[in-house]
Parts: sequence; structure tokens; C-alpha cells
Amino acid sequence: MVYPTAMPAKISRERQIAEVAIFSALSAVGAMIPIPSPIGSIALDSFPGYFMAIWRGSWSGATVCAIGHLLSAFRAGLPLGHIHLAVALLMAGVGILTAILKKRLGVIVGLTGGVALNTIGGVLAVPVYGWGFLPIITPFLLVASIVNAAVAGIIYKAFEKLKWS
Repeated sequence: MVYPTAMPAKISRERQIAEVAIFSALSAVGAMIPIPSPIGSIALDSFPGYFMAIWRGSWSGATVCAIGHLLSAFRAGLPLGHIHLAVALLMAGVGILTAILKKRLGVIVGLTGGVALNTIGGVLAVPVYGWGFLPIITPFLLVASIVNAAVAGIIYKAFEKLKWS
């Protein structure tokens, strides 16, 4: 079993809420940078959620991932309608899985697991667009998720070097 090199410092509830708010706002900025795809809600909104999952853990990561998706969906005009609520729950699951895998197996495995779950989540678009849409959307989800996870990993490594906690 691989153990993390440093456990995150215990932070106050107020600081945790403030960080979630700040990184949710950063998700709003990322939501304004769409990644070209058939669904306009794919954007750079997830990297703050991935980052919070590997930096602060599952609650923070899940919250920021879900909020980030909703902000991106609103910006795109909710192309999946009410399905975006299910996608937000999926994104919360992405944050939780990323945090758990990071804690048990390391940053790269955590981010890879999050990318995998996010990509598999394309199946949620099936009720709106049908099964034929799945092979079309999956590559876009994969690339966008890899980009978001890579940005989160780079920022996390920078934070580690600065020894921020």
C-alpha cells in the first residue's frame, strides 16, 4: 500500500468553505473557456474540482466538481436539460473517486480514475441524444477531462513545491 507523503493539515471549517467558494469561482472562469464539442457544456470548469479533490479531499473536490459542471451547463444554455443535475452528481462522484484514489494510490492514479469516471459519464447524454451519440461525445469528454486533470496536477505539484497547506 502506498501512503501519501504528507497528510493535509487540519483546516478550519470557515477556511474550507472559503476555499470551496474560491475554487468554485475559478470553475466559473474555466466554464467560460469551452472545449469545442457537440455539447457546449464541455469546458475547463473541472480543473478546480480535480485540484480540490487531490489537495483537500473528497468533500471539497465533490462540491467544486458539481458546482463547476452546473456553471458550465448554465453558460452553455443547459443543452441536456434536467440531465445536467445527474451530470453534476456524476461530477461529485468524480471528485470523491479522485480524492479516495489519490489518498490510497497517489496523485496520478487519483486523477486517472477521475478522468475515467468522467469519460464513462457520457452515457448520461443517451436519454437526450440516443446511443449513437455516445461514440461521438466520448472522445471530447476524454480529451477535456485529461486537460482539466493535467492542469489540476500541475497546480498541485506547484503547491507541493511551495509547501502550501
